[in-house]
Amino acid sequence: MDTWEYTCKQSPSEAFQTVRFYVRTKVLELGGGAALNGEGIDLDFLGYDGVARIRFAKTKEGSRVSVTVPDPLREKVSAVMVGLITKKNLKTVNKHAVEAHAERKPFTKAIDVLQSHLAKPEFTQHIGILPQALEHAGQCLYEHDGKLDKALTHLAAFAAKRAGKNIPMHRLKDLARDSALGNLYRPMVSDTVVRVHGDHYRFEYQGKLTLFDEHITLGGGYPKECMSIHFIWDEAHAKLIIGYFGQHLPTSMDK
Repeated sequence: MDTWEYTCKQSPSEAFQTVRFYVRTKVLELGGGAALNGEGIDLDFLGYDGVARIRFAKTKEGSRVSVTVPDPLREKVSAVMVGLITKKNLKTVNKHAVEAHAERKPFTKAIDVLQSHLAKPEFTQHIGILPQALEHAGQCLYEHDGKLDKALTHLAAFAAKRAGKNIPMHRLKDLARDSALGNLYRPMVSDTVVRVHGDHYRFEYQGKLTLFDEHITLGGGYPKECMSIHFIWDEAHAKLIIGYFGQHLPTSMDK
């Protein structure tokens, strides 16, 4: 849990209205909600534990704005606060707040991140991609600050370590962890998902429809906050073949 401190030349009541007006729309874009109470504003986000609390106090120059931020919400809350700083309504005064916003990198389109990796021989040596997956990537709305770039680097390492090994399914999670994919990787989708939504996970490869059930998922919630990459392993060619690259596909929770 961090506490980020800011100063504002407005009075606490004016600062409250400034922040309230801004977060009302920004938090919705990020898949969350804002609740007003007698002390300030509380923020929470779909799929994330914890509540961030924004509080206001009077100072000689105007007011101090304090934001308590649970670790899982650092990125989300930073995305909210950095907009207020850009508009020059708030000024950071402590190290934690400066570091939180400095960590963010410029957003890059998912297709541009993918194309940059496809230009690297060390990536394409053990990774191939179907034409329709490139089309999906061009439509992908996922926003990130470097996470997709890292995930594709780790996916290439995963594929390289897998080449020529014929690794059994029960060991794939360990290999994914060794390749720094961590909990992003899943070796399959559930039987229920295949039964109800299987057509969404099948793509034509070498002349036949194939279930692309291995996948990695980044983020959670809305399209700008969540995406998946589905693939299979072609043992004969020692390549990981990407069949889907885009918005998270339907799950057992979708009708």
